[in-house]
Amino acid sequence: MAVWQQFRLLLWKNYIQQKRQILVTLVEIALPLLFSAILIVLRQKVSFINHPNATHYGSFGLSGLPFPLCFQELQLAYVPANASVVRQITEDVQQSLRGCISTVRGFETEEQFEEFVKTDPESGKILAAIVFEHQFTHDDEPLPLQVSYNLRFTYSPRNAPTREKSELNPNNDLDWHTLRLFPLIQLPGPREQLEKLSIGIALIGDSKVVMLDEPTSGMDPSARRATWDLLQGEKRGRTILLTTHFMDEADLLGDRIAIMASGELQCCGSPLFLKNKYGAGYHMVIVKDAFCNVSEISRVVHMYVPDATLESNAGAELSYILPKESTSRFELLFAELEMNRDELGIASYGASVTTMEEVFLRVGKLVDSSLDIQAIQLPALQYQHERRSHDWTMDDSSSIMTDTTDFTDSGTMISEDGSNIKFNTGARLYMQQFYAMFLKRALYSWRNWKVMVAQFLVPLVFTVLALVVARTLPGSQITPLLRLALKHYGPTHVPVAVDVDAGSLATALAEIYAAQLPSQNAIAATNITDLSEYVLYNAEMEGGAFNEHCVVGAAFRSRSRKNTEVIGYFNNQGYHTPATALMLVDNALYKLLAGPDASIQTGNYPMPRNMSETAQSQLSEGQTGFAIAINLMYGMASLASTFALLLVSERSVKSKHVQQVSGVYLSNFWFSALLWDLINFLLPCLLMLVVFRVFSVEAFVAENHLVDVLLLLLLYGWAVIPFMYLLSFLFSTAATAYTRLTIFNILSGTATFLAVTIMTIPELKLEDMSHLLDKIFLVFPNYCLGMSFSQFYQNYEIITFCTSSKLAEFICKSYNITYQVNYFSMDEPGVGRFLVAMSLQGVVFIALVFLVELRCVHTLLNLCRRRKKVLLLAEEALQPEDRDVAEERKRVMDCQPVVESMVDSPLILQELCKVYSGGQSLLAVDRLSLAVGKGECFGLLGFNGAGKTTTFKMLTGDESITSGDAFIDGYSILRDVKKVQQRIGYCPQFDAVLDHMTGRETLSMYARLRGIPEKYVTACVENVLRSLLLEPHADKLVRSYSGGNKRKLSAGMALIGGPPVIFLDEPSTGMDPVARRLLWDAITRTRESGKAIIITSHSMEECEALCTRLAVMVNGQFKCLGSPQHLKSKFGSGYTLLAKVRVETELEEMDLQLFKDFIESTFPGSLLKDEHHGMVHYHLTDKALTWAQVFGVLETAKEKYSIEDYCVSQISLEQVFLSFAQFQHCAEACRK
Repeated sequence: MAVWQQFRLLLWKNYIQQKRQILVTLVEIALPLLFSAILIVLRQKVSFINHPNATHYGSFGLSGLPFPLCFQELQLAYVPANASVVRQITEDVQQSLRGCISTVRGFETEEQFEEFVKTDPESGKILAAIVFEHQFTHDDEPLPLQVSYNLRFTYSPRNAPTREKSELNPNNDLDWHTLRLFPLIQLPGPREQLEKLSIGIALIGDSKVVMLDEPTSGMDPSARRATWDLLQGEKRGRTILLTTHFMDEADLLGDRIAIMASGELQCCGSPLFLKNKYGAGYHMVIVKDAFCNVSEISRVVHMYVPDATLESNAGAELSYILPKESTSRFELLFAELEMNRDELGIASYGASVTTMEEVFLRVGKLVDSSLDIQAIQLPALQYQHERRSHDWTMDDSSSIMTDTTDFTDSGTMISEDGSNIKFNTGARLYMQQFYAMFLKRALYSWRNWKVMVAQFLVPLVFTVLALVVARTLPGSQITPLLRLALKHYGPTHVPVAVDVDAGSLATALAEIYAAQLPSQNAIAATNITDLSEYVLYNAEMEGGAFNEHCVVGAAFRSRSRKNTEVIGYFNNQGYHTPATALMLVDNALYKLLAGPDASIQTGNYPMPRNMSETAQSQLSEGQTGFAIAINLMYGMASLASTFALLLVSERSVKSKHVQQVSGVYLSNFWFSALLWDLINFLLPCLLMLVVFRVFSVEAFVAENHLVDVLLLLLLYGWAVIPFMYLLSFLFSTAATAYTRLTIFNILSGTATFLAVTIMTIPELKLEDMSHLLDKIFLVFPNYCLGMSFSQFYQNYEIITFCTSSKLAEFICKSYNITYQVNYFSMDEPGVGRFLVAMSLQGVVFIALVFLVELRCVHTLLNLCRRRKKVLLLAEEALQPEDRDVAEERKRVMDCQPVVESMVDSPLILQELCKVYSGGQSLLAVDRLSLAVGKGECFGLLGFNGAGKTTTFKMLTGDESITSGDAFIDGYSILRDVKKVQQRIGYCPQFDAVLDHMTGRETLSMYARLRGIPEKYVTACVENVLRSLLLEPHADKLVRSYSGGNKRKLSAGMALIGGPPVIFLDEPSTGMDPVARRLLWDAITRTRESGKAIIITSHSMEECEALCTRLAVMVNGQFKCLGSPQHLKSKFGSGYTLLAKVRVETELEEMDLQLFKDFIESTFPGSLLKDEHHGMVHYHLTDKALTWAQVFGVLETAKEKYSIEDYCVSQISLEQVFLSFAQFQHCAEACRK
């Protein structure tokens, strides 16, 4: 890409970002109301390029660009073309991008624009399109106040033979919806949208090497498959390096796969090569019935496949490994098992080929022999078939699993031996939580030592600077002698004028006067007769420069023979020029009388102030106290801002919410932070006292005033720290919070302090205004700090002077100069009112913090909006429900009273609803009803934007509930949210971990928040670390963790302590297969201990392995509900066939088509579901087919159609999930 083209694209990006940043700034400084009023007034009168939306942009002109920047003429498109205001906006953009945009082209509809892009060769010149989403009814209709538009760039894919131009838009490759610049609410699924955008950006252009790091992480199955299609289409002519934790993705996309472990490459090869080298063959799993004869089954298996080995015989299933070399015998084996199914006691059986996941696990075993592959390789199959055997033996009409076993309160996650551990409650729990929160703050300060050093040094540096300046500058009563000399003014010219008829005395004086000038770094300008004329002429010719080098002068003339006149001239821009001019004349006279060596030295020594002047200066001066106050406010402004850093970080990563969900009391969270910050604040305060002592600041060290000063500083800390806590709610990033809070503290301190101080000057006659502002500014801690230090110092100076003598006391009374013997007096210049103000500020700000935390205002607003939202729900008719969903709703509504039903169901949802307000209301969750029993793992599936995360947020108290209710362990989420949060564990979608803590410290903190006794905390944490394979990283800082390890830690935070209800939002995203299975094992043990687990996941394998029941969520509603096997039986039938055919040559491509024809003719009704680069995916719908028939047909066709590999399995849960894709509308349509 040419340099100029890159520069143009980056310029366009900055053009958009500049506009957005101004919006963020304005919103954060709380000016939306003012701006809306201005926008309404100026809407019709100002050029709309400055106001293209309900949000104000500053003008951003690009007219200064060099013309050669745009070496080719491009076009800008816009939709719709029937609005004059839209035309005006795009024309203004064209004018701003001088030379880059040659033409502005309008289209009536978006479809018209897309058709132009795909078919017209001229579309190659279009750089971007601005698509406004408002429907304009007539040409002159103005742009509405609330408007959104999409900015759509176009690009040319390398391999697009059927089209010359494509777009990154919802209807093409990535199904990517351009996020609106200013959405009224946050669109669902932002993580997936950003992933798709990142992939699109990586593929744009002709890049020969493309690197994608886990590109499909967080995507639902439908979006993942669409991404696979795109990568397959863009693969030719490129080298694509892709990392992934999805082994099926690696198998499908990878021409070669490399597996790394411990930083080294362990193996590399094609998927087929790796499977043959590391694979075990086929896994045949047999589900046993009550009269199963295991020995007879083993005999039959070995009769047909002698090399088969018994893999496991656990619970209700048998597992055999069948070598891949024996596939020709599978038909006979399966036929024998089908014929003697009842005699052998086989409930069902199935087979699966070696997967890439098994290869991964086996390679891991070769690297780390401590890994128990048998323990982690088969839990998925084991759990799946336990669920299947359970589902097949229970009545279809009831899919709820209950457990009557009496479990301990702690569960296996706390005590391996199952002993009953009594959790801390009451005061003991309160103190334990306080200790955990206090330790968290201490670790933050210790690990972020740079912040801690800044907290100490910045106030000290400013204070020392103030004292050094105050000591260096001369005081008002210590003025040294100033020796006058012309050379102090630098090189100068001195005009010396002598009259034409001057006598000998005048001439002699002029010569002596001129002779002394060289020693004064001056040059005499002689031959002048009229000095005034000389000065006027040269001043006019030289201008201001003349004043700089002409400072003094002299004129000599004779009035008579006995009378000679000498006139000294001076420039009045110098304070001491009159005396200097007189000194030069006097020296000339003295030298004439006493000889050339005689001279006169002249000095300026001001008269000392008398008592009256000193008394007046006590009111108008006080430089040292003023300087200390100003600099101290600057230092404290930076120090105070650091107290908001951790709070903003915790809230932005949702760590604070997880701590609240884990049971922490709000008072513990805030008072522990306050205590630590006060201790942290005390240290720089003590150092400042040392500085005052070292510099002997008498006002602060005499008469035990150090204690008074310490009290002032501590009360300031008591006021400003809660103030920073309150303001921290306005920010979402720590860096922004620190910068802007520092600026705010400086302005609220120095600006107010200077305003009041200046207004107290008597000559301004603004004393009344200063007293009024003084009372108003008492709400700012920084103002109180500055004024208290300034007046404390001034009061000391006045006391020192007025008590120095009887005369001084009399003068103080005469000038009405007052002072306070009690420095803490409420009257001026006492500082008592500032102390009281800061004391009250701390209490008020803490109360406001708790008011914000309890969301009182938010709750009131929700109550006001509730009626409107309920009316919206009444208008939205409930869509037809599946029979299982309707029965669940009826069962839940019949749970009256709810408390009694909690014996078996710790989680009940009753008509749970969420509506987001905005320009267009969004119904995110639509009347969910559900009961989850003890010992049950319920899976919540759905596409991105279906409402899963919103449901979790409501159940954890992070979002308000529009209507309905939810009960957790007998407590209502509406009325007892705190008690609910103490009974749940929560693993959010994104990692809510603190970077400054280690994994062990994090889990220990959450164990204490749960109330686990201290003597069990270590064992509990070690158990979780061991279960999730985090022991090697336990003592590393979380900031060094990989994404997968952070997910492990987040899951461990939810599982620790075994709460009755556990919410896991995509817990295994980003984990490798080994870690994922270890997590499954931990979740399963927790479930078996009697806990209710609700999990969302995009991994269907994970859902089959863990979930006893699950539901698919579409548009905020349940579309199906039941056990995995129940859903597969109800919504899917037959078998899934995956076959990979060699397609490296044109002849083999013909074989692929012949194979597809063969399958469709041999298995009537077969549906081709997917095709990727030789990999075909068929759904065999015939329910009468047996395993033996299918394997027999495929073995016969294997050589004929160049089949590399094939796999036959029952219809997968993923296929059931994808069948609901057509019902899921995108978030954009939902908002419309």
